[in-house]
Amino acid sequence: MTPYRSGREERPTPPPDTGLVGEMVRQFADPYAFLRELVQNSLDAGASRVEVRVERARGGLTFTAALDDGQGMGRETIEGPLLTLFSSSKEGVEGKIGKYGIGFVSVFAIGPDAVEVETWRDGQAFRLVLRPDTSYTLEDAGAREGRGTRVTLHQQMDDEAFHRHVTRVRGALSRWCRHADRPITLAVVVDGTTLGGAGYAERIDVPFAVDAAASVTVTEGDMTVAVGPLVGSQHLAGGAQEGRFAGFYNRGLTLFETSEEMFPGLDWVRFKAMSPRFQHTLSRDNVRRDEAFREALRQVGAAVRGPLKRAIAERLGPAAEAAAQAAAQVTAGVTPRREVGAYLALVEAALAGPTRLDPAQIPFPLAHPVDGRSAVAGLAGLLPWRAPLLVTDRVDALTAALARQGTSTGTGTGAGTPIVLLVHPAVRQYLARCYPRLRLAVVQEEYLRVVPEQKAAGDGSARLVGALLEALARARHEVAGVVLCRVEGTLAERAGLLLPEAEEAQGDRRGGDGRGGSGLRGSGQGADGGRVVAVSEVGSRATRFKPTDTLYLNVKATTVALARDAAEVDAVSAAALLARALILEARGPLDEHDVDQLLDVGRADKAGQGAPRRSS
Repeated sequence: MTPYRSGREERPTPPPDTGLVGEMVRQFADPYAFLRELVQNSLDAGASRVEVRVERARGGLTFTAALDDGQGMGRETIEGPLLTLFSSSKEGVEGKIGKYGIGFVSVFAIGPDAVEVETWRDGQAFRLVLRPDTSYTLEDAGAREGRGTRVTLHQQMDDEAFHRHVTRVRGALSRWCRHADRPITLAVVVDGTTLGGAGYAERIDVPFAVDAAASVTVTEGDMTVAVGPLVGSQHLAGGAQEGRFAGFYNRGLTLFETSEEMFPGLDWVRFKAMSPRFQHTLSRDNVRRDEAFREALRQVGAAVRGPLKRAIAERLGPAAEAAAQAAAQVTAGVTPRREVGAYLALVEAALAGPTRLDPAQIPFPLAHPVDGRSAVAGLAGLLPWRAPLLVTDRVDALTAALARQGTSTGTGTGAGTPIVLLVHPAVRQYLARCYPRLRLAVVQEEYLRVVPEQKAAGDGSARLVGALLEALARARHEVAGVVLCRVEGTLAERAGLLLPEAEEAQGDRRGGDGRGGSGLRGSGQGADGGRVVAVSEVGSRATRFKPTDTLYLNVKATTVALARDAAEVDAVSAAALLARALILEARGPLDEHDVDQLLDVGRADKAGQGAPRRSS
């Protein structure tokens, strides 16, 4: 290495106040902000990338280095702007971030033993060593091709201090340099081994955007703003930031960020603004409130009212469909937090502040597709007059049948009945806000499905059906037929349900096949013959047995199961007891006539007039 001039040159820089470096370093609230200053110098020097490396050798000697491929420095720059406090070669140069020439002094903020600067250009290299006492050594480092600069801090650290140091370096780079317009990388080396594998370096820079339900980036001239809604972020996966946020950047480097300061007219948004015209204050902890700053606020407001609002409207549909499709995985034990959270965040943004949309524009996820769509907007327009809006928190056979059939009062739309899937409890609140005049009806609470038994009934069950029809008729409760079935949904504990006869009833209503000619093959029925009816319809018929109604016996009910077992021995007595239980369930206590008629059925059997008994 050839010494500078005739030999190695060491000389102190005698400022009037030897405590000046310490005093200036104290101006930086974050000691690790020196990394921002180094990256800033690299970008101003035209670097295409900046590589930060933290290395600890055996014995605890630690090197923290920033390497770039910028234009490098010659002797004049080193001895002039670099070593003279408050002198800056960037003064008045468009696009240069530095203003006061004090940034480089920040390298002493974390207390290094020495700071080494290696720089080369035009075939010549120099090596400068700076010390906390303001003395320095400058050497001619000989010939070197290319151009660039490496700044290295030398320190002694134990294991614990080194790990804390790495954490703070990573945090500072992410805080101050994450939106740099050039690649910024971090490599960590311990005893010659690179963490993450040979050649690995963590990428620090990320796209210029905000953590929000939706983020749009708009560029006008040399000003770029990124905006997103304030509300809804709590639903996003990955620990998205919540609450107010504003950031100002020059070439992606952080000048000022705040979650406390409020800006007029921007209460409902999170935003970032970037411009080469932004300048930091002398203390380097804020952005200057000049015309560039005021222009940024105007552009943020315009972006919120235009591009952001349009983006939310455009993204809601795909988000609602993704949430509906992902919710189907819940039954398999998969929680679709990401898809559902993204949808909830967008809906909240669409219901508040300057990004508020017309409720008819907000799509909701469906339990079953309508016209091939798993999410639709304008739900009020899809419902018949005075029909409730159906909702469910799960997809099952009942919702599938109801979506296919429509309600039992003929409120189907022809294209399928929309049933909103409550992928999250908040969806019900959103529906109430969008459609305050619609009644929300939970499918499993207000509808049920009756499914006839498909297998042929045994002899005892067939005799039970016939005897039950006769017993009910003698007790003045005649019905059109009796059907053995299972009940899905609400009222599943009931022994019997009285329902109107299905549209395409066929066969002898008093047939002895155990189904009584139920005729459950009408419009909207599934392949299993199931039929959906409203609970209100069942309730209106509960106390009145009509000759035109069909009685559905729920085979899962304990009363019916016991009667079927008893019918294998004595069908008539079993039918008489079952009839009493059904009337009690429907009407309450029996009157004297009912009791007499049902007792007559039992006495007739004992006299040999009923169905023959089977020996036990």
